Amino acid sequence: MEAFVPNDYRKRVLADVERRGGIEFSDPFELYDIPLDEAETLSDAEVSARVEEVWGFWQKQRDHPKYRVLVGLLVDGHDRRSELLLYSGSRRAEALRVRNEREQRDAERFEMLDTAISRLVQRYGGVPAGKVAGLEEIGAMGGLTAAEVAARLHRHRVIEDQAPATPTVLTDQRRKQIRQLLSEWERLLEGPPTPTLFALLQLDPAQSTQTNEIRLRADALRARARELPPGRVRVVLDELLVHVQDLLEAGPAVAAEYVRTITEDVAAELRPKIRAAVLVEDQLVGEDYEFLLEEAIELGLDRAEAIRLLAEIAGALGARIESGAPAARSASAPPPVSHARASGSRTAHRASSAGSSREWEEPLKAARAALRSGRPQEAARHVAEARQLDAGANGGATPIRPVADEVERVLAEAANHWRDATAACAAKRFVAATEHLEYLQRNASDVPPPTGQTTTLDQLLTQARAAIATADRLVAEANSAPPHDRTRALLAAQSACADHPDAAAALAATPIEAPASVHASRLTTGSVLVTWTPSPTGNADYKVTRLQPDGTWRTVGRTRTTELEDGGAPPTGQPIYAVVAAVAGRYSDLTRSDAPPPAPTPNVDASRPAPVPQPEQPVQETHPGSTNRQESSSEPVGTTQDVPASQRAQFPPLVGRVDSEQPAPEADSATSSQSGTSPQSAAEPVALPDEPTPSGIPTVSNLAIHDGRLTFDWPTGVTEVMVVARPGTPPVTPTDPQATSWKVTNTRYEIDGGVLIQPTLTPCHLAVASCRRQPNGALTIASGFASTARLHWAT
Repeated sequence: MEAFVPNDYRKRVLADVERRGGIEFSDPFELYDIPLDEAETLSDAEVSARVEEVWGFWQKQRDHPKYRVLVGLLVDGHDRRSELLLYSGSRRAEALRVRNEREQRDAERFEMLDTAISRLVQRYGGVPAGKVAGLEEIGAMGGLTAAEVAARLHRHRVIEDQAPATPTVLTDQRRKQIRQLLSEWERLLEGPPTPTLFALLQLDPAQSTQTNEIRLRADALRARARELPPGRVRVVLDELLVHVQDLLEAGPAVAAEYVRTITEDVAAELRPKIRAAVLVEDQLVGEDYEFLLEEAIELGLDRAEAIRLLAEIAGALGARIESGAPAARSASAPPPVSHARASGSRTAHRASSAGSSREWEEPLKAARAALRSGRPQEAARHVAEARQLDAGANGGATPIRPVADEVERVLAEAANHWRDATAACAAKRFVAATEHLEYLQRNASDVPPPTGQTTTLDQLLTQARAAIATADRLVAEANSAPPHDRTRALLAAQSACADHPDAAAALAATPIEAPASVHASRLTTGSVLVTWTPSPTGNADYKVTRLQPDGTWRTVGRTRTTELEDGGAPPTGQPIYAVVAAVAGRYSDLTRSDAPPPAPTPNVDASRPAPVPQPEQPVQETHPGSTNRQESSSEPVGTTQDVPASQRAQFPPLVGRVDSEQPAPEADSATSSQSGTSPQSAAEPVALPDEPTPSGIPTVSNLAIHDGRLTFDWPTGVTEVMVVARPGTPPVTPTDPQATSWKVTNTRYEIDGGVLIQPTLTPCHLAVASCRRQPNGALTIASGFASTARLHWAT
């Protein structure tokens, strides 16, 4: 068994498990990085050591931006999942089960690929090289990587193509992505339809060869994108501009390929409609032709290409275009002789059937026109009229049946959309409701709401759009609001529109502040009354837990008030309680009743000796759903104001600190005047009489401010720190009640390029306390700060 390498494990195991859809598609041997082939030869000690290594790695990855959900599930099921691996007997049985499971899973994953390879071998005697890319796409549908597909192909002979196909950037997957982005762009912005990238640039597909004009318009649109505020509109526009650069700005050849795919999509959309239109008349009459021509243009074709496409499809269906239509003389239309023959046969047919009744034709035309206008109820009435007129004349009139089937299909889809729309509106999921309502407005505007629903389609659509607009406004206000008010505004946005994506994303990124000052007092009845100071985050629920003798936490209850009576408390002793705040399913850090009291406001007292730094106290983090992890606590340490005046001169002065309440001692003034130090407007280090290495944990150094971010050098072995910010004076300890503190991991630090400091906190004094992760997963926070880990940000 090879040594455990964390970075390799993250890329090799966590990435594969995440890609496959979660831990239910994996097994313990993969999750703990134990080779299945060595399961019977490894000793219990070796397996136990590997399990502990992987467990420790999971603990460090709980804040990873990509894998934190997966790692959280792994941590929760660690005891159950690792138990079978620790002993040779159970490990041997588990290895047998996993082998069978992997073989079955591999057979299912490779089934589609093996079928495709088998057909290619039967047809070509091997696998053509030009088909390998297609096999990789088929493999990707089954969750296979390109390397796994290549390994499967080693069993067969690969035949070199005589004329290798030119690779294209316009794959089917990319075409689908472009269509989805354009559809979302239309929903986000009011305006004309945007069916193609040419329409985005306000160009005609016929201008696909004008590369310079395309680049000029794309650059103008990029400049507009840079002016947009961060949000979904800008994200969609940026992604569309990437496709514009790859497909339209790359040159006429690639742009022509994109135009060809547009024509294919439009043809697929129009072909069934043209087939239905020519069933009755055997030709595209003026009204139908004009409607289909305009639809082809709206779908992204230029007028000339739309005329050519209509004539081509009609000709393939054996029909012709009415002589008054522009495409009747098109080169792609059927030749004049065929027109004459068709006209003669049509005239003969009409003459032979002059005695028969064809009164059903007009209602059927009206039904098709009503369908095109999005009125299927009206179309259904016309179809019923056509059937009545045809009864007994043509024995059921086959041309009526396709139109009737289309009417029934549209009515069935409208009923489904109405059901989903009303359910979404009732649940205030107005984003989803808007999609269903807009479909009804386009395709079934005359279909009434379900029985019992009195609100009309237009009223529901107005209500949904107003709710989304209200949520948009509240999210915009929340982004500029102070931290304490941000959560309240985001919850109000979710209350207005429950599925608003920006509100959900912003709420997930907003921390929940913990309650403070948890106290427990025994009542005369024997129960214990737990009280606490509410969380600054508004609209919070509180979960109260009690520490059990075995070290686990037992839930006492939940409440929206700031007190809770525990009637099930032990009759003797003083139990320890913990309180967390919960908002919208997210939890704050945990505050314990045995936490030290807040540090008093420092006062100058020459008779009081300097405080002795307190030893570190190991703590454990708490996460939502956890009942056995403890919160951090540490004793406060002093500042220079706690030091006797006779000893204060030996400490360096506070750089940039202005204390309006207490005059600076003469010793400090002398030191300042000799060194030429004066208060600064920029960020400068602050020197305080701190320990070199508080709690024996290596400290950070070289603090600086760059582009609104706090940067520093991480010491070896430290992967997590507590950043503490306090206005006016430097923070005393990491748990300073007058300061704002938050944890930062080295992973988040690398992603953000430093520690993001909210503008509402500046100017402030910053300090960084190093943390240490214990083998059992507990987090130890240093009891104080080193002098090299402080900074005063005055601007």
